[in-house]
Amino acid sequence: MRLEEQNGQTPAPREAPKEPADGEDRRRPLLARLARAERAAGTGRGRLARVALAVLVTLCWLPLVVILTARSTVLSADFYTDGLDDVHAYDRVYTEVLPDPAVDSLLAGLPVDRTLVTANLRAVLPPSTIEGLTDEQIGRIVDYLRGDADDVQLSVDMRPLFASISGLANRYLAGELGEGVTYQASSVSQFTDDLLGALDDMAAGRPPTSLPVMELSAQQVDIVLRAVLDRFDEPTRARLAEPARALLRQGDIAGALALLGPPLFQGDDQAIEQIRGSLVNGTVLDLGVSLSDLRDKPTIRAIDRLHDVSKQLPWIAAACGLAMAGGLVGVAALARRGGRSPVRAVGYAALAAGLTTFAFGVALRLALPNPLDALDSPGSKLPPGAAAVLTDFGDHAYRGIEGDFLWLSTWMTVVGLVLAGASLLVAASRRLERHARWRRLVATSVVVVPALVLVTWAAFPGAAADSRVVCQGSARLCDRHYDEVTHAASHNAMANSEDLFLGSAQDPSIVHQLDLGVRGLLLDVHHWTTPEQIAQAFKDLTPSTRAALEPLTRGALSARPGLWLCHNVCQLGALDFTGQLRTLDGWLDRNPTEVVTLILQDEVPAAEIEGAFAQAGLADELFTPPDDPDGDWPTLREMIDSGRRLVVFTERQDTPGGFLRSFYRYGSETPFDAQDPSDLAGCALGRGSVDAKLLLMNHWLTAAAPDRRAALAGNASQTVVGRAQVCERERRQPTFVAVDFVNIGDLPRAVDVLNGLAPSDGAARG
Repeated sequence: MRLEEQNGQTPAPREAPKEPADGEDRRRPLLARLARAERAAGTGRGRLARVALAVLVTLCWLPLVVILTARSTVLSADFYTDGLDDVHAYDRVYTEVLPDPAVDSLLAGLPVDRTLVTANLRAVLPPSTIEGLTDEQIGRIVDYLRGDADDVQLSVDMRPLFASISGLANRYLAGELGEGVTYQASSVSQFTDDLLGALDDMAAGRPPTSLPVMELSAQQVDIVLRAVLDRFDEPTRARLAEPARALLRQGDIAGALALLGPPLFQGDDQAIEQIRGSLVNGTVLDLGVSLSDLRDKPTIRAIDRLHDVSKQLPWIAAACGLAMAGGLVGVAALARRGGRSPVRAVGYAALAAGLTTFAFGVALRLALPNPLDALDSPGSKLPPGAAAVLTDFGDHAYRGIEGDFLWLSTWMTVVGLVLAGASLLVAASRRLERHARWRRLVATSVVVVPALVLVTWAAFPGAAADSRVVCQGSARLCDRHYDEVTHAASHNAMANSEDLFLGSAQDPSIVHQLDLGVRGLLLDVHHWTTPEQIAQAFKDLTPSTRAALEPLTRGALSARPGLWLCHNVCQLGALDFTGQLRTLDGWLDRNPTEVVTLILQDEVPAAEIEGAFAQAGLADELFTPPDDPDGDWPTLREMIDSGRRLVVFTERQDTPGGFLRSFYRYGSETPFDAQDPSDLAGCALGRGSVDAKLLLMNHWLTAAAPDRRAALAGNASQTVVGRAQVCERERRQPTFVAVDFVNIGDLPRAVDVLNGLAPSDGAARG
């Protein structure tokens, strides 16, 4: 019963639905169809408009990526300087280019032995100087490419080279001035005459035995300078005047002579004149050509076009950026109008731009191989060493350009994926609201749990790794006895070009040799060299070598106290022995699982050597060899655990009960005077007993100076391993393999092969 009836009310009669007119009934389906058609047409036009805007975004993004890549690579000086540094180009000049036989033609006609030049060039022209000269040229070229300069004048500022030469001269020639006797000059005239006499000595390569001193007024300094500077040409005079005036005014006569003397010691006058004839204002080597003179070359024409376009790149990039931003805004607006997600639409547009650019980069990489690869081909005219350096730089540069381009492409792709994925995730979460709670929990767990695992693993990748004890860089060596391990060693380790030794046998300093894997250092310990010792040392040199070195040692003084690491003549390079031991102590502290051995050519009393170790604070780290030469040596692990990780041998003296022991009580060696590469093939007995437990394999050639080319061949892994296998068959496996130039060749790998840590390079084990 209805409510109205219950209340005693009569229900109102229902109105019958109105019957539509015949015309109105026919119009309704037609209007609906028209509305649907209009919506479909609007949707189609909206979709087409969004696609068009997405294409616009892609077309704007592609040139923007190219411009950004160019600005960060080929149009950036840092791109070139960092690339050369990353491939160690400047050091490889001395380890690969100079040892190359093809370089001989560049050194032909010099009045001294080629090996003397290549051994000492790094001291006169160190990597830092070459890097500075190169950076100067790179800066000029990049300025032109970026449109900041209208031309490139090809010239080299030689001042860094002069500074290196002057620094070397100051060390070995002017450095002696500070040890000379001084006397008070009675007049400006006497002071001037005696100063000119001192310059005459230096011009002949002789450090003056005494120096005049006098407090000069500004006017008196000008009088002296006029007389002194008359000996120089105008460019040199202009360069030296102000610093010389300042030194004389300060009373630093030795410093003034150190500045003025080296330019007067010219050596080969004809060669010097030829060099000066090429210099502008005495400092700039003008190659006589500019980039504009070479525009008929195809490569230079391409550089010119890049130069012209570079000026417009900021405007092009700004226009592309604005157009791209407008396109993305339009895509979002059209999507919203059509009832679609604007975030998802923008994500799809960004994804399309990123993927298209990525595909373009891959296609470009396949179509344009690295043009510098041809430098290392069989038909290349470059010396192989130089070609290898340039090819490695080219590969590095090519990967840098490729990496920047693909990184930008990937970045846009990731942005698109994130935006589109986030939009789809939001839509999916709304649909999940209509499902049961357990389904939402499962879906969330499927996403969250793997993500947490991934993040934890990425944040703590080594948390589950077992820590290992290593000895000499490998856990496999820890339980081997000291005499069962082969150690890389450096001959004349102190005589290195990094510390400006003339006639250097190594390039890196002692501590840097250790960083390269050297664990045996062959060192010569001397008192400062006397004139009589210099004459004796020079007696056996070739005439050309003696003529080149003798001027640097005339008038040598022997008044420097203490112990020195020198090679025959301290005036040609010296390091304070105690100071180097302190440096070694610091290295051992930084490398607590390494064992180091010193083999000293001891030209001084053992007590003085022991005192130097005590002064350096190494007493607690010195290992005492077994009293019985045939006794057992400890394992490397035992030496490391005890903290006694420094073994010191001498060649001559032996102190039973102390840490200093003669190496030849415990070991033997191969001959150290090999003259020919064939001498480095056998294992003849030099000093020591054939039955000794330790073996030093001397693996270098003795020539006018340590030979980089001989090191390139002799330090090759196969060569070292092959000779060591001969020693193993005839006597025993070498305990030490000592070479010149440990940074040339592949001594560390050879030692790893001998220790069983690396596979052999094809040489069968004997």
